[in-house]
Amino acid sequence: MHSIQTIFNPEISSLLDNYPQWQQMLHEAINKPPLDVNYCPFIIEIFDQYGLLAGRVNQFGCYESTRKKDEESKFIAWLFDGELAIFYVDSLLLLNRMSKNINLN
Repeated sequence: MHSIQTIFNPEISSLLDNYPQWQQMLHEAINKPPLDVNYCPFIIEIFDQYGLLAGRVNQFGCYESTRKKDEESKFIAWLFDGELAIFYVDSLLLLNRMSKNINLN
């Protein structure tokens, strides 16, 4: 198992040091296998450093939070049924556990 510092460049490692919970979740998820092609998450939630941005509970509905103009996201984390599946900083994808044909409908 590699440490976060050896996997990512110093800027990203420094950013993640400010968010230890997300750093730990990312570290654990990096070693997990891709999600099964037939997996359809019941709950999809999207977070940044401020908290929940948006979510969807299967076909029951969506919810979202508002942000002030000056509250720009430093990273985006997608959780499927509470498990980290996608994580990116700016346009750099750090984690993608989705199979090519995963069904999000």
